[in-house]
Amino acid sequence: MIPIFLDARTNPPAPHEDGWYIMDGTDILDAGPFTSEQQALLWIDGQEPDPDAGGPSPF
Repeated sequence: MIPIFLDARTNPPAPHEDGWYIMDGTDILDAGPFTSEQQALLWIDGQEPDPDAGGPSPF
């Protein structure tokens, strides 16, 4: 996932209003628009699994 700024002139155009959206491959996620790239990055970080959350060991 990456943040990307979209507006009416970009390809693809912004699905709603101008702002930062999250691209997952070729798909624009419903998250957004964010007012800054930093906000979009924080949202992405919140979606990542927590490596300290525990769970079964891969070893």
